[in-house]
Amino acid sequence: MPDRVLLVDDEPRILDGIRRTLHGLYELETASSGAAGLAVIAAAPEPYAVIVSDMMMPGMNGAEFLAKAHDASPDTVQMILSGQADLNSTIAAVNDGNLFRFLTKPCEGADLMRAMTAAIGQYHLVNSERELLELTLNGSVEVLTELMSTSNPTAFNRTERVKALVNGVLEVVPVADVWELRIAAMLGQVGLMAVPVEVLNQVRSDSDAGTDPAALEIYRSHPALASDLIRRIPRLAQVAEWVAEQPVTMREATRPPEDKPAAKGTEQPPITGHDIYAAVTAFSVGVDAGLNPGRVLADLVASGRYRRDLLDTIMSANAHAVVRRPRQVKGEQLIVGMQVNQDVVTLTGLTLIRCGEILTDSMAIRLRHFASGVGVVEPIDVLA
Repeated sequence: MPDRVLLVDDEPRILDGIRRTLHGLYELETASSGAAGLAVIAAAPEPYAVIVSDMMMPGMNGAEFLAKAHDASPDTVQMILSGQADLNSTIAAVNDGNLFRFLTKPCEGADLMRAMTAAIGQYHLVNSERELLELTLNGSVEVLTELMSTSNPTAFNRTERVKALVNGVLEVVPVADVWELRIAAMLGQVGLMAVPVEVLNQVRSDSDAGTDPAALEIYRSHPALASDLIRRIPRLAQVAEWVAEQPVTMREATRPPEDKPAAKGTEQPPITGHDIYAAVTAFSVGVDAGLNPGRVLADLVASGRYRRDLLDTIMSANAHAVVRRPRQVKGEQLIVGMQVNQDVVTLTGLTLIRCGEILTDSMAIRLRHFASGVGVVEPIDVLA
């Protein structure tokens, strides 16, 4: 399928000339102004590979248009094709629009073709690198979370809750840094793997009477541990900062904010991935501590640390999360996603997995093999 290119110029003859030069090589779309170009970008089913824009256009010049186009489609490669431009406009186009090439009119067809070939190559290079990074990193993270499910069910279950809430929020609230947010949701609780099971079992919230201060201090260290691990992965420094800042107790989650909240009636800034992660982890801390979700919501709202509209969305996502119901099944009926409500033990007394674990694909296959071979104690209590 040909690469998609958007041409923006207020002179129809220029658009016709470029169209003739590039005919048959790319899927071309045109717009006669910066505003029309932004509308075309917004309506496009997928990003354009390259945008070629005139500089001097009425209403919105090329620099202003490309800066807005970059916000709407940050991976698109941008070029200016202009017959006249002052120095300040040229500098703005380069700095604000992330310009790849600046061509002057009249532009020879061969020069335009070379520039387009280079721009298309740049677009594919950037996207191939991102795709490789995302596939490699996501695959590695999935392996790590599956290992977490075996070694530390508490960490895995909390990760599953955070992931479910984040996914629920993203169905309603689009954010630019969605990739970083999903990685944070998957890796943010990995520090719990270093916390002894007896500490996890003891600690619910730091307001609990009788909580061992030493155990609470160990528990509080898990965001820093996770952050240190994540920081070693290239391009995840921002995720590491989010994870390090996450609250681990309701007292921390409801601490008054240091920044003064926006006054009522003022326009709210767009919700970011950081906003979502902070609010979701705060909500999860309260629910994991055994508090009623409504009570958690009220306490978080009262703290002033989180946006009310975002908290309402999280509450809705929590209400629509899958509710697990108790069942009894045979070993051969165990499938991915079930949460075992007892230790699963072979007929020879070997414990295969502990109560509370959520079955991954590999775990379910392994248990079914044991059930059909050595045999397991049945029926098995599960939540599904």
